[in-house]
Amino acid sequence: MATKKTASPFLPFMEKHAKALKMNLKDLTVEALRSLFGHVYYIWRTFKPALGEEDGLKYYGNVWAALAHMSFQGAMQKFGLKEVKDLPTFGRIVEDCFIGVPALYVTRRSTKNEHVGHVLWCANPAYGPADNTYKRHDYYRQEVYLTYVYLWALIEDAKKAGLKEDILVELPSGRCRDGAACACQIVLRTRDADPARPLPEVENRFVDLEIGDQEPVIYILKKQKRTLEEQGPSSFLGFFAVDFLAWQQLNTFVKGKALDIYLKLWQTFPPLWVKNAKIDLEIGKAKTARDIAEIIRYCQKKKYIGYTITAADAKSATLVAAMDPFVEVGAMLQAPAGYNQALAKMDQDFVNNVLKEAKADKIATATFTSQIAKGAKNSEITIKVK
Repeated sequence: MATKKTASPFLPFMEKHAKALKMNLKDLTVEALRSLFGHVYYIWRTFKPALGEEDGLKYYGNVWAALAHMSFQGAMQKFGLKEVKDLPTFGRIVEDCFIGVPALYVTRRSTKNEHVGHVLWCANPAYGPADNTYKRHDYYRQEVYLTYVYLWALIEDAKKAGLKEDILVELPSGRCRDGAACACQIVLRTRDADPARPLPEVENRFVDLEIGDQEPVIYILKKQKRTLEEQGPSSFLGFFAVDFLAWQQLNTFVKGKALDIYLKLWQTFPPLWVKNAKIDLEIGKAKTARDIAEIIRYCQKKKYIGYTITAADAKSATLVAAMDPFVEVGAMLQAPAGYNQALAKMDQDFVNNVLKEAKADKIATATFTSQIAKGAKNSEITIKVK
């Protein structure tokens, strides 16, 4: 199953947005990982109170199942496979899917009846937000269960691709849940496997300590013998994909509440980003239209939409963006028109909340005069100070 190293086919997509955002590939990959795993975290934080723990976990799990289906298809294409005929083949697919997270995945045993893999490092806890400890624990204790969901989705696809045997899943340890564990153990067995056979020993090793002050994803890619050109695009697209998938779950199962919950998800970010914007931009108090425009542009860049301030003075300002990656990735995933409609409403609500957090909502308005999500060529925001 040797494969030729190639850059992701989505690299040009990432590169054009990196250029618009004035970021290099490394920085955009790192930021995209933070955004991706921050977004899945806040999806759970939004779904749980809005839908209840049982339904919230179910619909959040469906997001990860959908990502698993995408990863499975990518692995099949990468390895040139038309079918999955046995557990060793499926184990290789599982390894590749985890590698793409990215995770440092080591296959410790691969036989016709048993596959054992150890995840020594994973980007989810590594790049997730530094939130309240107990809130993070509440989230990460779900992640071992969601690993089951992810693997069950891969098994479902493997069955459709010809795998005849039933595959049983066991996860004796998970680093998200078990803080002292050195690895997540992924155990896949056919019904002919001997469940009493001792598992391979988990190495007493914390990769996080080995990384030290290095950027984690760069260290891991070196260990994987992979490049930013391979990893970056999937991390970048992943952020927008999970946003669409979260909306899709809401629109499918709780349509009447979908928009309100989706807007609530995005209301999470202005309080976080405006604070940083004012510090980084050295704006103590937003008084002019230009001040407000700079803060909005900063926060839109955190969403990876590259706005340019085309005109600004004390009383008015205009920002213009020529691309919207949410719309583009939605189109790649064949999103229905309802997603773009939700994006358009979210964009305006997001800007309104940026104004509120900047304490500028009493002195100014910021209105979209055109939106790519509504079919326009550009997105344009007009700011007026009263």
